[in-house]
Amino acid sequence: MKHSPTLVMKSIGERKLVRVAEPPLPRGWSVVALLRWLLPAVVLALVATAAQAGGVLTTLHSFQIVTNGANPETALVLGSDGNFYGTTYNGGSNGGWGTVFRMNTNGVLSTLYSFTGGNDGANPLAQLAQGNDGFLYGTAEAGGIYDSGTVFKISTNGAFTSLYSFADGTDGAYPSASLVQGTDGFLYGLAGGTVSKIGTNGVFAPLHFFGGEGGFLQGAGLIQGSDGFLYGTTQYGGANNQGSVFKISTNGDLTSLYSFTGTNDGALPSGKLVQSSNGEFYGTTYSGGTNGGWGTVFKMSGSGGLTNLYSFTDGRDGANPSAGLVLGSDGDLYGTTSYGGTNGFGTIFKVNTNGALTSLYSFATMGGISKGKLSVLYNRPGLVQGSDSFFYGTTERGGTDGYGMVFKISAGGALLEVYSFAGGSGGANPQAMLAQGTDSDFYGTTYSGGTNDVGTVFKISASGMLIDLYSFTGGEDGANPASALVEGKDGNFYGTTAYGGAYGAGNVFQMNSDGELTNWYSFTGADDGSVPEAALVLGSEGDFYGTTSYGGAYGSGNVFELNPDGAETNLYSFTGGDDGDLPVARLVQGNDGYFYGTTSSGGRFGNGTVFKINGGGAFTSLYEFGEVINAFYGPEDGGYPQAGLVQGGDGYFYGTTAYGGTYDNGTVFKVGSQGGLTSLDSFTGVYGDGANATNDLVEGSDGFLYGTTSAGGTYGNGTIFKLSTNGTLTTLYSFSGINGDGANPAAGLALGSDGNFYGTTYNGGAGGNGTVFRFSEVSIPPPPVFLAMTLTNRTVTLTWSTEAGASYQLQSKSGIYSGTWTNLGGVLTASGGTLSVTDSVSNGPRRFYRVSLSP
Repeated sequence: MKHSPTLVMKSIGERKLVRVAEPPLPRGWSVVALLRWLLPAVVLALVATAAQAGGVLTTLHSFQIVTNGANPETALVLGSDGNFYGTTYNGGSNGGWGTVFRMNTNGVLSTLYSFTGGNDGANPLAQLAQGNDGFLYGTAEAGGIYDSGTVFKISTNGAFTSLYSFADGTDGAYPSASLVQGTDGFLYGLAGGTVSKIGTNGVFAPLHFFGGEGGFLQGAGLIQGSDGFLYGTTQYGGANNQGSVFKISTNGDLTSLYSFTGTNDGALPSGKLVQSSNGEFYGTTYSGGTNGGWGTVFKMSGSGGLTNLYSFTDGRDGANPSAGLVLGSDGDLYGTTSYGGTNGFGTIFKVNTNGALTSLYSFATMGGISKGKLSVLYNRPGLVQGSDSFFYGTTERGGTDGYGMVFKISAGGALLEVYSFAGGSGGANPQAMLAQGTDSDFYGTTYSGGTNDVGTVFKISASGMLIDLYSFTGGEDGANPASALVEGKDGNFYGTTAYGGAYGAGNVFQMNSDGELTNWYSFTGADDGSVPEAALVLGSEGDFYGTTSYGGAYGSGNVFELNPDGAETNLYSFTGGDDGDLPVARLVQGNDGYFYGTTSSGGRFGNGTVFKINGGGAFTSLYEFGEVINAFYGPEDGGYPQAGLVQGGDGYFYGTTAYGGTYDNGTVFKVGSQGGLTSLDSFTGVYGDGANATNDLVEGSDGFLYGTTSAGGTYGNGTIFKLSTNGTLTTLYSFSGINGDGANPAAGLALGSDGNFYGTTYNGGAGGNGTVFRFSEVSIPPPPVFLAMTLTNRTVTLTWSTEAGASYQLQSKSGIYSGTWTNLGGVLTASGGTLSVTDSVSNGPRRFYRVSLSP
């Protein structure tokens, strides 16, 4: 393995010359010569900069999860048009600050507005309220002019107006409670211990600030009683600091009606009250009660007389109701609990006005796909009854994709998932190699993101124009494609998904260049295997060949064949023993017609294998990693290969291991068609070369092998490297993870018809969800080195080393850690081994010089 030359610092001061040897520079760094001009002493030095030495990388596309919203944390409101309206606390197309959405009773959802986190607000936490003018009014917990929250209104078509920004003073701050419109047309609400009213035009007036009689963390909004007073609760405060119920006039005159004791009557009321036709008020407390403190349902008269109707047990009935009740058309009260129930994830219940409670539904997690998890104390996902008599609600988390859902439930307890927030409409986290089509565009997949957050197929031009072709649903079409596409002889693309399909075990799909996708084969998880994570390979006779990571006759994966009609043949099932286990890499067909591949574990030593197999299923194990042991790091020959092989022009097969080697950061190896493995190099993980090469190699037009590492390099975020067939490894590029270039490439490179390499990173980029990049290797001249400096009559002459044909720029500034560099003259092109430049100086400020290679 090559290392960069030793950095030499020359220091000239009072006519003394000192040579200081420094540690080797990280591979991939260039050197810029720097001269400090300080009369009468002169110091000449070299410094390192983070310029990439092996090539030019261009980010073509950054994957950003532009969402339909995520984590709805409050109840819906039924609009006068029959649609439901709600908010999500996170997500949206402007950086994830939340959304306002509209949904019909069939579950068709439209995002009306995405918060920016600026003056419009951020993270709406409260239920919307529809005013008499048809507008929806709401609050955002953060953002605004003072970053203390806002009040806004929005039309049912999405026209948004910010009405008021809280200043975190006597007006309140961080509103988390819903608004209510009084009979006088004003909107009333709670924020940071203050009751306020605001006109529909934004005119704001504080009414009352809670002191000892109430708390600062109001758990719900106000309601207007039949007597014209506004009624509400505080989560804390009151005579016992366990919360209270109060009423307040529209002029601000407040009366404390009841203070909870924290015992049998309950504690910490966090839900909005509801008034029945008989004039009684009903509500819930988050804790307290007679059964261990799991919360209560209570009723209260307008004068403050309170009765505990029901105490939760943390059993099937639920625990910790954090949402208010809703009065059903049948006269019963309906609500939710945050915890408890059959599975501990909360319940939906109904209770009559006499306190008889029925548990209607227990939220559950089933096979990793949650039917929702109700929220904790400060989140209040309540119910609302639709015109169809169903009750509609939201969950903060869970649902098909884990970002929350909208559900509906009948009075009898039949629950239907109406809409799951997917978290992403664009792709995210690409981990498969790109494939160039006959149209010269590149086609690829993302493992997550998309409309349903289970991956996408996209195409991107060499100039960076990206088109989302398909979003997987997680059904028969599959989910989470982890492999590259391959173009068939029919011009269609073929690929695999790790999950989904008809049986949930993954599938093979066919897709044309317009994005029309067909499920070609669904794995059953039995003898045909499951979880195909590797790309297919098109055999010379026209059939496709591939591997599954699991399943097969022994559960350790298999090799399969698919003919053009989609008929599957299981060629070989790994036993998990000496033959290998968990084949996660694609196959490659050698010049001899055999298919060659690796397993990521198994073999005699458990460190993975190399094998070959023919189209008839005749299997041969060629090598088992772990035959050579390093006493400190383990297998000297490498371990756990996760990348496929590539056959070089010399007939050998080349590959990488993720671990093992001299430093346990992986190796590069070659193996013959009859076995016999040679380790070519061990990744150090330091000095700029990379670590954990889990990605396929590709042979360049120059005969070198090019690849990526998912970690290591100058910044620890992976590298691009090239390898000669005799084992000389050179790092060409280190991903920074901070400059938009991406981080952690999880796939190998694709050699484009234009001679450039194209690839993806799993992380990084503008949105943090990966990038598509183009890389071109360039020949970088050696770094310039100052050779001489002379001072004559206030004129300094600088001489530095050059390479003929290379261009250089001399710059100066007065402070090494301040100011900006100023070009001295134009770019100079060297015709020989040195360049000299003169600069006139005076008794002015000291001057620093540097010279750098110019593109």
